[in-house]
This record gives sequence, structure tokens and C-alpha cells, in this order.
Amino acid sequence: MRQLFAIILFIALLILSTVFALNNNQLIRIDYLFGEADLALSTLIFWVALIGLLLGVLAMTIGLLKLRVKLKHCQNRLSKAEQELKNLRTAPVKDTV
Repeated sequence: MRQLFAIILFIALLILSTVFALNNNQLIRIDYLFGEADLALSTLIFWVALIGLLLGVLAMTIGLLKLRVKLKHCQNRLSKAEQELKNLRTAPVKDTV
């Protein structure tokens, strides 16, 4: 069911983006640091959105890697604490009177 919904959503977005591109085919001049170019408005919007998506994925990946390192550190600490607890449970009890 979830895959069907994703496929339908993908097709709908594809149709909407195609209609948008066909309706916004005006050429615009882009002046950037090293030169200039003439692009269709829809092409410019596509590239800007793609760059934004890639930067977002990069930021999320960096955050995810930080969390994985922290998780590994916590798992190591937990393992050491569990081993210490096991050693304390199996240690003989000394009676002091």
C-alpha cells in the first residue's frame, strides 16, 4: 500500500513538474560571479532545487554520522558497565565483622 502511494505521488509530481516546465519556458539571463548565461526559468528552478536538495542531504548525512559515532561510544560504555556488573555479581562476598 505504501509503495503504491509513493508511485502515485511520484507520477503526480512528474506530471506537475512537466506542466510547470512547459508553462515557464521564458529565457532569463543569469549573471553569476564568473560570467552569465541564458536559461529557461524552469531549468533554473530545477537546478536550484537540486542543489538545495543535495546540500540538505549532505547536512543530514553529517548529522547522522555524528549520531552514529555517539551511539557507538555509548554502546562501548554500556558494554563495559555490563561486564563490570557481571564481574561484581560473580565475585565472592566477603564478610567483615
